[in-house]
Amino acid sequence: MLFALLLAAVLVSLAAVGRGVLSGAAERERITERALAQAREALVAYAAERPIDGIVGPGYLPCPDADDDGWAESTCGSLSGHLGQAERLGRLPWKTLGLPDLRDGAGERLWYAVSTRHKGLLNCAASRECRDMSPGSALGTITVRGADGRAIQDGTIADARLASTGGAAAVVIAPGAPLVRLDGHAQSRSCTAGECDPAGRCLPDPPRRAARCDPLNYLDVAPARAGREDNAAFTDRTDARGANVDGFIQGPVAAPEGGLAVNDRIAVVGYADLMPRVLARVAHELANCLRGHAAPPVPACAPGEALGHVPDEALDGGTCNAKPADPSWWTAWRPYVLYAPGATGGLEVTDEQGRRILAGRRFAVLASALAGECLEARHACDATGCTRVALAPRSRDRHEALVTSP
Repeated sequence: MLFALLLAAVLVSLAAVGRGVLSGAAERERITERALAQAREALVAYAAERPIDGIVGPGYLPCPDADDDGWAESTCGSLSGHLGQAERLGRLPWKTLGLPDLRDGAGERLWYAVSTRHKGLLNCAASRECRDMSPGSALGTITVRGADGRAIQDGTIADARLASTGGAAAVVIAPGAPLVRLDGHAQSRSCTAGECDPAGRCLPDPPRRAARCDPLNYLDVAPARAGREDNAAFTDRTDARGANVDGFIQGPVAAPEGGLAVNDRIAVVGYADLMPRVLARVAHELANCLRGHAAPPVPACAPGEALGHVPDEALDGGTCNAKPADPSWWTAWRPYVLYAPGATGGLEVTDEQGRRILAGRRFAVLASALAGECLEARHACDATGCTRVALAPRSRDRHEALVTSP
């Protein structure tokens, strides 16, 4: 009887320990997922809400933090991506993004890679290609694979009609606990004398020569059955997209002999995440420019119809960040924005089923991911103005934003 009681007590204790292990792992996973989600939202907000001017508009993301001081570097590779590839992978620049010092469930800071198409550079004003972040151009270049090795974001895609499944604009990576990589490299995350200053900032040039700033010590490589994808290195170019098959793989991925080959967790910032927010920012900017102006729209749709592009006369205000002549981000965006002045009784906005959302609007600005779109049957306009504009059905592959003025 005593033996049976002791055995029962041992089994209860073992069960409690097991539950504690499981709950600890689940809590670490929750911490990781929360950190990744927070970082992802901060990046989307940065692209859509960062200060802009008449030359450089919205849509850009910061360069990575190369030396682990929390701040984005001022540059991270060439415009086409053929130079400086390693500079586009580093720590998440949490200070630049206004975030707390985010850590994953293993207590590690997050890593971050940015597409060469979306990296924000100090000299963007000098190049039309760099300034052009319009929907037809702002396709991501980073390939991301699921744990089985199949691409879920394809950085080789250059067709704007397929942008939502195309390359990622950025990835955020939670590195997890150190592993021995499948190439035999034992991950070491120390910060030895001479490699880091007292604050932990990596001192070598380039900083990745220090163990703390070397992606090999944090990011993992997949086995052959998952394509041998190595998260410590990637390729992304706009001029030779065929090379962009080399990207990142989502963990966990099992090692052939058991255990984990990849414990990295990845959050993706894709076209479908960024573009709706950037379109909304552009629509708000143009609505600000149009307030106080009565100039008719530039004809772009049906003849004699008061629906068209924003007139240059509306862009001369001191607070207007859309300028009618180069160098200006607006030059590339012009075909994607429509202006609908309200008729005498005002403009009504409805949903796709025709239900009224707003009434008595002075005008509407619609920014769409489709260049030259004229709303087809979704508007009612004549030569004197517009009485109705309907929202489009929601879709992951169709993006637009509508802003009105009272």
